[in-house]
Amino acid sequence: MNRHRFADSAALHAAAAQRIAALAAASIAARGAFHIALSGGNTPRGLHAQLATLADIDWPAWHIWFGDERCVPPDHPDSNYHMARETLLDRVPIPAAHIHPMIPNAQITPPEAARAYARQLREQAPQHHARPALDLILLGLGPDGHTASLFPGTSILDDREHDVAEVYVARLSAWRVSLTYPVIENARDVLFLVDGSGKADILHRLEHGPAEGATPLPVERLKPRAGYEWYIAEPAPPPPAP
Repeated sequence: MNRHRFADSAALHAAAAQRIAALAAASIAARGAFHIALSGGNTPRGLHAQLATLADIDWPAWHIWFGDERCVPPDHPDSNYHMARETLLDRVPIPAAHIHPMIPNAQITPPEAARAYARQLREQAPQHHARPALDLILLGLGPDGHTASLFPGTSILDDREHDVAEVYVARLSAWRVSLTYPVIENARDVLFLVDGSGKADILHRLEHGPAEGATPLPVERLKPRAGYEWYIAEPAPPPPAP
C-alpha cells in the first residue's frame, strides 16, 4: 500500500492534483486520451478546485467517468455529477461528449442506468482482458469500509459478472449505481482520497490487518491489478496537556 500523508486537506488536494496531472499527461502521450472516474462526497471538492487552476493540462483529451452515483436527478444537490460540474467540469474545456454521467435524467431507473453505463464503458472506454480499463479511478473511504457504492452487506459485493450494477443501501434507504470490483480492479491506477479525521481506526486496520476471523470490509476485498495509492489528510494529534 503506497501511502502519502499530509497535515491537512489543502496539502492533500494540492499533491493529489499534481499526481493526477502527471498521470493524465503520461496517458495522453502514450494513448492519446485520459479516462478518469471521479469520486463523490466532500473530499474531492478541494481536489477539483486545485485541478481547475493547473496550467498545461490537455483538457480536451480527458474523458470523465464516475465511480458511483446516487439515484437522483443530475441537477440534484446530492448528485456526484452535479458536484463535479460545479467544482470542475464547468471550469475547464472538456468536450461535452467526453463527460459521462451515470444518471443522465430523472426518468431513468437504477437497472436501466447500470445497463446503459456498462454499455458506454464497453463502447467508449479502453479495454483490457475484455473489461473496461480506465486510466485512473478515484475513490473515497467510508467509516464502515465502503468505497464507491460497495457497502457492507449489499449484493453488489459478490457481483463479478457485471461492470456496473445498481444497489439498494438499506441503511440509507436509497438506490445507487456503482462500478463493480472487476472494473475497479482492472484500472491502470487507483487513487484513494481520504480525510483521516475520524477514520484512524479503519486506517490502522487497513495498514496492520483485521483481527483474526473478522469479516473483510468492502475496501479490503479490492485487489487492483496495479495496486493503489492512498492520499491521506491526517492532522497531527494535539499536544498532551501539561
